[in-house]
Amino acid sequence: MVKEMSKHVVQSWRWLLVLCLLMAYPLAASAEKINWVDEHYDFTRVKKAIVYDVVVVDKSEIDNDLIEAVMLEEYLKTAARPPYKMIRADKTVAISPGSPLEGADIYVMAEMLKWHNDSYVIDAYTSWETRTSTRKVKWSDGTWHEERYDYTVPVYHPARTVPTSTVRVRFDVYDAKTGKKVMSRDELRKRDSSDHGQQGIFGRISKKFFDDLGDKIKNE
Repeated sequence: MVKEMSKHVVQSWRWLLVLCLLMAYPLAASAEKINWVDEHYDFTRVKKAIVYDVVVVDKSEIDNDLIEAVMLEEYLKTAARPPYKMIRADKTVAISPGSPLEGADIYVMAEMLKWHNDSYVIDAYTSWETRTSTRKVKWSDGTWHEERYDYTVPVYHPARTVPTSTVRVRFDVYDAKTGKKVMSRDELRKRDSSDHGQQGIFGRISKKFFDDLGDKIKNE
């Protein structure tokens, strides 16, 4: 009976610990994505795509032109992932002098709308954590036996500052012949303690978009 009550108390403390941790730690990542695709457009016929350089709208925290150059370089590598021939926008006149867009099936434009560093503070708190130990117990027949048992201890967690990185990018895909928009995405991602900051988040957003575009070209 005593053992059952002890077990019940330990389980209750474990649940309390879980609840404390959930309240103490906010979500480490969040994302918002608005996606639109023209369901009547035949993406499988796309063989060539003009990719324009990213337009950096939010430059308030980009204090180095090297950051922008590296971002563009990585973006163009990602844009080459789908199964089409990628044409740089600055090459279109040479390919089709009269009408640059005639040299492709679609063209892709992108805007960097947000590039932001921030932080927040997690206040100090105390949680209860479970420990395991052993003890000697005397049985009714007079013999001694060793048993394992759980107990809880208070653990103090000091306040800490968590850096955050936020990136928002918009992509638009147009039919090169008609100029009609056929695909669009506006995505914002926020990450806590990101190892690669905004640059890594931007790379993942771009990769996901072009992989999705490639899947439509292959599987539509």
